[in-house]
Amino acid sequence: GVRVLGSDGLNVADLRRFLAEKKSGANTESEEGDGDLVEAVSSLDALNQTLRYGHMAPTGPDSLPTFPSSESDPFVLQRKPAVYFVGNCEEFGTRLVDANGDEVTGDSAGEDGRGNVTRLVCIPSFAATGEAVLVKLRSLECEVVSFNDASL
Repeated sequence: GVRVLGSDGLNVADLRRFLAEKKSGANTESEEGDGDLVEAVSSLDALNQTLRYGHMAPTGPDSLPTFPSSESDPFVLQRKPAVYFVGNCEEFGTRLVDANGDEVTGDSAGEDGRGNVTRLVCIPSFAATGEAVLVKLRSLECEVVSFNDASL
């Protein structure tokens, strides 16, 4: 079987509040005064970070409402999934990564297209975009399907 893991996106949205990357060459000054602009990372980058951390909700229970458990943490990733998705993103995004979270090309995914890789998928809100995402479980390829309601 193929291991698939996903969430509604709250874990990634919350993590994005704490992750930032510098964009050099911006005209506005940052707090350091060196001319770099600091922006939140993309949903796809934040999703990749949770895979690297081995934890679906690294900000819980501090800023993400989760229930702490004294026996075990249900958000710890015991094994890497083949497909790891998150919903309610601003836009569609996908990336194929290895066990370390580094991006890989289709050639290094193995003969069956999976190997020891994970397909990360950011799924946009269907209500806002009218888009759904299909993932081929044998090859881990993704495609977006748009439903245009203008003709209804």
